Amino acid sequence: MRACVLHAAGDLRIEDWPEAGLAPDEVRLTFGHGGICGSDLHYFAHGRVGDSIVRDPMILGHEFTGTVLETGPAVTDVTPGDVVVVNPSRPCGDCAYCRDGRVNLCLNMRYMGSAAKRPHEHGGFVERPVVRRANCVVLPPGTDTRLAAVAEPYAIALHALSRAGDVTGQTVLVTGAGTIGALCAVAARRRGAARVIATDVEDATLARVKTLGVDRCINVATDPESVASLIAEQSVAAVLECSGAARALELAVQAVRPAGRIVQVGFLPIDQGLSINALLTKELAIVGSYRFVDEFETAVSDIVDRRVDLSGVVTAVHGINALDLAFAEAADRRRSLKVLVHF
Repeated sequence: MRACVLHAAGDLRIEDWPEAGLAPDEVRLTFGHGGICGSDLHYFAHGRVGDSIVRDPMILGHEFTGTVLETGPAVTDVTPGDVVVVNPSRPCGDCAYCRDGRVNLCLNMRYMGSAAKRPHEHGGFVERPVVRRANCVVLPPGTDTRLAAVAEPYAIALHALSRAGDVTGQTVLVTGAGTIGALCAVAARRRGAARVIATDVEDATLARVKTLGVDRCINVATDPESVASLIAEQSVAAVLECSGAARALELAVQAVRPAGRIVQVGFLPIDQGLSINALLTKELAIVGSYRFVDEFETAVSDIVDRRVDLSGVVTAVHGINALDLAFAEAADRRRSLKVLVHF
């Protein structure tokens, strides 16, 4: 069967891959739709994501849907033909963080499509992926599997909002309007924010996020007057910093009101200098947000029940034979938010 296999930075191939065996608690799927994530792009471009280095051939992909093809003997509650979306997170369940309910911080996490451990944890971009039944959420008939494939990044956004506290009736600022930033804007509105502001350095990116319910968009590279006005207002109760840029975090500290809350969602390069003394004088809280805990099921429910409309997030869908084009589009923030692939 065909699989999307990364061998090294820049070396991504569609190649034959052996069928995986089926454990008693696992199911075999036929691949539906899968989203290209920022981590997939980093692995492709650099052969690594932070300290997670690709040392052996690895199947990419951790955002995907599929149709049940075969079940292991211990699986009794799904049958062939059921359509599912896969939660790619496999916490150990035994470490101190798992016992405390903070499974996203698991010390022994296995995450699909990740080179964090060796052997690497293969992802789902394969014609017939095998996954644990426990990682599958069954979708009702008629569910758009393209939108369901966005459940994992939307769950990340929902978790970030949980770290922001109660934003009901408040003004929320999202810095960085890429995929996660856009989904954080959607999640902020879903969580009751009265006003959502987004900043970025690309007009095209801001124009897309505007269609998702953002009230005000500011290009921080070309509109210093609006930046100054935002800072002067001191109306922002919570900031979701999704860009991973030092300047964006500086803006967050300046724009958030005293006693406000900043959630760092994007990874910050360690070589970027920061001068955020207002952290002290405003008594701000800066917290991190990493993956998700139990928000995956909530994300699926929101999508299935149409409490959110993520159709504007999916900007392209390509067959696997156009993999180079799909990755090129996904890497171009001016053209795309979420690019999907299928077999």
